[in-house]
Amino acid sequence: MNNYLRYILLPAFVGFLIFTVTCLISSDNVPRLPQIIPWDKVAHFGMFFVLSAVSLFDYFRLHNGKPKIKRWIFWGVILPIIYGAAIELMQKYIFRSRSAEMADFIANVLGSLAAFFIALFLYKKFQKREKKLSL
Repeated sequence: MNNYLRYILLPAFVGFLIFTVTCLISSDNVPRLPQIIPWDKVAHFGMFFVLSAVSLFDYFRLHNGKPKIKRWIFWGVILPIIYGAAIELMQKYIFRSRSAEMADFIANVLGSLAAFFIALFLYKKFQKREKKLSL
């Protein structure tokens, strides 16, 4: 039971932080940065990269390094993408101090996918190491 709390609460906490940052802070309070790089999109990418990475890692640990791939993808990629879409929709229809943008949603998706592909690479590397050890 304690493992479930640890592996569910940490991603939920990260998700709550993302919600707070993206919905409750007015865009007028966000500092202006040089426009060389679209910092807003970098922030969206980074937040969803972290959310998916934490979810993927925790799910991996919860299942002792042998996650069911479809469920792992659901909890670590699909659910964060749905969450990102919900945040953008809430920004459009509920939180008028923020604006919803398709580019923000795309950055969210790319962040989640990047975390997944890195996790998949590490998972395959982990499996190869496990096979070498079992011989």
